[in-house]
Amino acid sequence: MKLTAIIFLSVLMACSNNNTSLVKSAESKASENAKGIVVPPVECGVEGFYTGIFEATKYDPDKEVFDNQLTICIDSIGEKNIYGHSIVAGNDRPFSGSYHMENNDYIVSVQEPGDNKYDGIFKFAINSKGKSLSGTWHANNNLPVTERKYKLAYNSYSYSPSFELPGEIIESPIYGTYNKKTGKQEVLTGDVLTLNASQKLLKSSDVENVFATDLEVIRNAIYARHGYSFKNLRMRTLFDNAVDWYMPASTDVTSVLTEIEKKNIELIKRYEKHATKYYDVFGR
Repeated sequence: MKLTAIIFLSVLMACSNNNTSLVKSAESKASENAKGIVVPPVECGVEGFYTGIFEATKYDPDKEVFDNQLTICIDSIGEKNIYGHSIVAGNDRPFSGSYHMENNDYIVSVQEPGDNKYDGIFKFAINSKGKSLSGTWHANNNLPVTERKYKLAYNSYSYSPSFELPGEIIESPIYGTYNKKTGKQEVLTGDVLTLNASQKLLKSSDVENVFATDLEVIRNAIYARHGYSFKNLRMRTLFDNAVDWYMPASTDVTSVLTEIEKKNIELIKRYEKHATKYYDVFGR
């Protein structure tokens, strides 16, 4: 099964505070010219976040396959070399490689380190005028998906506690809950749209009668507003597909949670454990 994500892209303050160390690390690396003279990185105007669909193109048809949201961040560019990182499915992986120019395009070939089984090789073109990035990715190892393609867009992003879950999210399936025998699955209710746990401090009375999955989504919407990249398939497939403002920007947002959000997360977790589940007919 292939699930295609609804995409919202972003640039997060030169690749976000959470990625500052990666940016500095990349910028500290410089290319060398033919004489061995170190050439510092240059500002090319294409640095930043590019986000879009990471579409599986070669995969095992007997395996369950997903089209996840991919974010590529270009951290720095030298005379010949380029540095950045990719964020997808809960993984944040650095990459480096070389590039050359063809008209207005940067033609890039970069590799992830190779010490993670999901690492691979990115080949893409960055259009400096249209601010778009497109290409392919090839896995280093024999994975269920060995090749993907992507066309990513560049834009700005800023965290906002006012980001609301869209009404359409209620129609979205909850991954892994469909029961073939009963024809039912776990679904969301309208309650998921009534509580924004980033904006106000919640009370027990706000959450005590809310279904378990509604609470789970309300809690994880806090992380999604900060650009958290979900490993959890239930949440990843939901936010990738049904929330237009969501984009993966970091794999650790703990340090940027507000005090209201921290308190609400703890409250919701306590009630989430004991809340009942709500099932409805598949295809609701």
